[in-house]
Amino acid sequence: MTAAPTGAPVLLVGARAWDEIRHGAIAAAPGIRPVVYGGPDPLPAEELAEVTIGYFSGDTWPRAVAGMARSLLRASVQRLRWVQSFSAGVDNEVFTRLIGNGVRLTTASGTSASPIAQTVVMYMLALSRDLRGFMRDQDARRWATREIGELDGATLAVVGMGPIGTEVARLGTALGMQVEAVRRRPGAPGEPWATRGFGELHGVLGRADWVVCALPLVEGTRGLFGAGEFAAMRRGARFINVGRGDLVDEPALVAALQSGHLGGAGLDVFAVEPLPAESPLWAMENVIVTPHSSGESRRAEERTHALFLDNLRRWTAGQPLVNEVVR
Repeated sequence: MTAAPTGAPVLLVGARAWDEIRHGAIAAAPGIRPVVYGGPDPLPAEELAEVTIGYFSGDTWPRAVAGMARSLLRASVQRLRWVQSFSAGVDNEVFTRLIGNGVRLTTASGTSASPIAQTVVMYMLALSRDLRGFMRDQDARRWATREIGELDGATLAVVGMGPIGTEVARLGTALGMQVEAVRRRPGAPGEPWATRGFGELHGVLGRADWVVCALPLVEGTRGLFGAGEFAAMRRGARFINVGRGDLVDEPALVAALQSGHLGGAGLDVFAVEPLPAESPLWAMENVIVTPHSSGESRRAEERTHALFLDNLRRWTAGQPLVNEVVR
């Protein structure tokens, strides 16, 4: 157990989040004082001088996320010592700078796994049934049948087996799909699916009807999916990315789709966000584009609040924090 911090914490937090966690925060850390952030501009340094804790809450996304990030960075050179993020990934430069300034960082890993995995299922159902075509027919009041594909019996490759990938694999299994997983440490005991290491990635890709990328962006995963990986996939296979845009060589993905080698894609993350209007991905009939929103559910936000409050109790008691980033 680490020593409990002295004095009541001063918390930088989004305005809506504070309304929702106020009573729980006071119970977890009696005497806590909020510095409520309404955005979108960063707060001046003098308003942040006493801040010791930051809750980078989801209510700042997307309109005020930049202002909140800059406020946290300003506070980190003063008294800020711990930040809870609403996101699972820590690949943003803001988090690197916070850690470099001596701030402890905890993530929301796992809190959005359910809605993201359900979004993956939505992509698979929509692409296998040409949902976009059905919707065009409905708009035109045109009665037209379409051949559909079935998911049960199809092979699903899940690359990255954190909380999101694990939930994708579970749902795929429930749909009767044959799941193969790729992770750094293969063969975790008790998993109901075959698990391979990254050295076997191309072999797994070549057997899959559906490939789901659920990796974090860390050293060794940037650009993991490039022309070679898409060529290794069987013709007509579909690719889904709910990890990070920079995991994928986007021009290589576009080329594989345009050539017909890939049968389609469901994409929630992109190399540049928002996705530029000139991107050919927008106009592709076999591509579903969503605006980095697969995990945005109220229940996921409530789970993140609960995680923060649990960590606040731990912080007050000098106990280890859940989901702390260790560098």
